[in-house]
Amino acid sequence: MNAPFAPPADAFARLRTPYACCPLCDSPSLAAVGAASTAQYPNWHDRLPPTLDWMRCDDCSHIFTQHYWTEAGLAEVFRKSHPSQVAGGDPDQKRQVWRPTVQNALRLMGGYASAMAGPAMPTWLDVGCGDGALVMTASEFGFAALGLDARAEPVAAIQKLGYAAAQSEFMAARAETPVTVISMFDVLEHMIFPRGALAHAYELLAPGGLLIISLPNMDSSSWRLMDQASANPYWMEIEHHHNFTRASLSTLLARQGFAVELFDIPGRYKAQMELYARKPG
Repeated sequence: MNAPFAPPADAFARLRTPYACCPLCDSPSLAAVGAASTAQYPNWHDRLPPTLDWMRCDDCSHIFTQHYWTEAGLAEVFRKSHPSQVAGGDPDQKRQVWRPTVQNALRLMGGYASAMAGPAMPTWLDVGCGDGALVMTASEFGFAALGLDARAEPVAAIQKLGYAAAQSEFMAARAETPVTVISMFDVLEHMIFPRGALAHAYELLAPGGLLIISLPNMDSSSWRLMDQASANPYWMEIEHHHNFTRASLSTLLARQGFAVELFDIPGRYKAQMELYARKPG
């Protein structure tokens, strides 16, 4: 086993903090993977570090960034937003994009009639809701859907359209009643400590509730081809802290008490995977 990785002095220490150990298994034995330039990332500006440094855990092989953002760092990162992070675009196209996800959830809930048969509407919490398109689509199917996002701009835009949204970090979220479905689309890779986020999702979910996670799959053919061509944008994603494979994410979910029931490959972006996991009933 290698000695614990010793990071060099950090010129951006006010903006970021180095991981002391692996965020998945707590091992202090880490190795540097490499660094990627962040200057081409849409949200990057010259107050942010020009490179993103990646590490590998010697014990569990998890790939993650050497640092995570402080509050000051997040404030700098959030100075800009992707166009996809604010409401807008073709609403009918977005309805079709999110329709398969909601239908997958309904099938796992026993079908539409079964899911909607109760005296109260089933609830759907979309964490990191971005432009709110999934919140709107889930609402159309009959869910009492709420979008949660750390950015004020998209939350205000969703609320203006008459849908439910709140500005909050997920770890601060509370629910008056257990939630039926929690979705984390392009969220878990942003979380500093994924285990804590999954534990919190487990607490919020009703028994038998569903957790849906979507993020890039390091083990996909498209990821490998992008790496081969030295054209993989995920290595410079300044908002990402982790890279997962299907196997590593499934293992992490199982360790947090979830049972993975469905794997899917959507087409919303490159190398995407989508896992549906259930809290035991």
